[in-house]
Amino acid sequence: MGIAALLTIVVASGLLVLTRHASSQAALEHNIDHKVSAQLSGIPQEGTTLGSRTAPVTMEVFIDLEDPTSRWWFREDLPAIIAAYVRTGALKLRYHAFKRNTYWPAVFVKQQTATLAAGAQNRLWNYIDTFFYEQGRELTRYVTESYLGGIARQTPGLDLADWLADRHTGHREEQATAEDQSAKAIGLHVTPAFRIGKTGGRMSIFTGRTMIQYPEQKHPIALIEAPDIANAIGLLDRGEQIPLASHVSPKILRRRLE
Repeated sequence: MGIAALLTIVVASGLLVLTRHASSQAALEHNIDHKVSAQLSGIPQEGTTLGSRTAPVTMEVFIDLEDPTSRWWFREDLPAIIAAYVRTGALKLRYHAFKRNTYWPAVFVKQQTATLAAGAQNRLWNYIDTFFYEQGRELTRYVTESYLGGIARQTPGLDLADWLADRHTGHREEQATAEDQSAKAIGLHVTPAFRIGKTGGRMSIFTGRTMIQYPEQKHPIALIEAPDIANAIGLLDRGEQIPLASHVSPKILRRRLE
């Protein structure tokens, strides 16, 4: 067999591998798009808020997009909360950025401006959800411009040109930093973290009963579940305080929830 023939076979084999990889990647992205759209379809979004404007109760969600535990909560506990309370108009969610796991400050600001820019088109929750599905390995530099653009391209209804422009307008860099500082001032220490209250009223730190803690962390993490929401709504309807679950002994985990 001649060199030219061998080269032809090698090139053809390489193209086949690339084609199969591209096809597999496209199928994966399509599956993610379907899951995200199915969960959020028909639910109003406005800026950083998911849910009806008239929802009587608001829960603030403080997360770091590179945090594996936030990702776990988003994929395992949040769907039931959305189905039972957000979709029915009983609760709305408000997103806040909180730097806990993103190591590099500039990267944190970059990914938050990308998220807030999606919120300018009322697609922030789609963007976050897709980000979590494609979250990379913690403490690595996977959040690049290419990565953020890939998330944007997977977000249905997002105008990419406007998204790119909006990332650098509206003081979004300052907003990302200010939100992180505000979370610390409130007294939050970990992600995910939560506050809940009557819409337009005073917000209280919300912990629920499912608590976990990693050996290297001083503060436990609350993983809010649907029954915790039901209990909190009942307390708020009766005009009672939201208690901190300080009496709950957290489960010590040796491995990250992923």
